[in-house]
Amino acid sequence: MFMSIDEVTAAQKARVQTFYDIANEAVSGFEKLVQLNFQVLRDGTQRAMNALANGEMPGASAIKAGDLSIVERTALYNQQVCDIIAGTQAAIMKCATAQYESQIGAVKADLDDAAQRAPAGAEVAVTAMNTAIAAANEFYESIWKTARQAVETAESNLNVVTRNAKNISHAA
Repeated sequence: MFMSIDEVTAAQKARVQTFYDIANEAVSGFEKLVQLNFQVLRDGTQRAMNALANGEMPGASAIKAGDLSIVERTALYNQQVCDIIAGTQAAIMKCATAQYESQIGAVKADLDDAAQRAPAGAEVAVTAMNTAIAAANEFYESIWKTARQAVETAESNLNVVTRNAKNISHAA
């Protein structure tokens, strides 16, 4: 039940490592978004320079010609942003889930140890603690499933928009 200094140190190291893992995933996702935005900016600048070199106003010729590739590019950009966010979220959830499972395992082990050492009649308290842990696990699972469903719904909606934009562009 009581933790030694080594156990406390190991637990703190695990928490710090989880924090760094989550922070690294967040920074990595941010870097990917920055790279994507620079690429979009670079491509847009290049298109504008090409239009100016041809004696056209940037964007005006595309509007006159009914060029819907702007819609396609926007849909592609949105898709890439969603992919980056979904990947980052999945990596962060993986780190958080590992830490959660480690902590819940330690709590269960401590509870089992306490149950074995408990005096007679403490079964009700042990059962209540086990029920609370099971309820927390169910709550965590429902939150995880809800988050995944929200991401999947957003990706599905974006895929529909992208597909429709491509269909409209090809029809024009």
